[in-house]
Amino acid sequence: MESVEKSVIVNVPVGKVYRQWAQIEDFPKFMPSVRELRRLDENHFHWRVTRGEREYDATFEIVLRIPERRIAWRTSCGAESSGVVSFEPQPGGGTRVTFKMKYAPNAGWDSKESLLRRLTYRLSNFKFLMEQSDKPAAAG
Repeated sequence: MESVEKSVIVNVPVGKVYRQWAQIEDFPKFMPSVRELRRLDENHFHWRVTRGEREYDATFEIVLRIPERRIAWRTSCGAESSGVVSFEPQPGGGTRVTFKMKYAPNAGWDSKESLLRRLTYRLSNFKFLMEQSDKPAAAG
């Protein structure tokens, strides 16, 4: 198994960041390659992702939830992977979001460098989504 890891500081309190990430159906808001995401039951989800001209399907299950600390998953069907997203409070009220993933090379995954680029992009999108939604509405 290969692995990738990336972190980002989100200037939003940990509770709000955790709750947003736990809304798995909202992943397309910051992961534009996710074309379809369906909840199958409390812990199982099916998604369809596009990468370039190719589409991939996978089913994953949430195997651990520790509120405001971490969410872990593994695939049960599709390209083999598992991982954890951790949420760590930061001084000043922000949150460090750390995404770690293990994957089977040549099982439908791109190169490690490509995965890291995509992960950096997704975390950047998540940071933007969270920080924009946390701004107070302008007085008019």
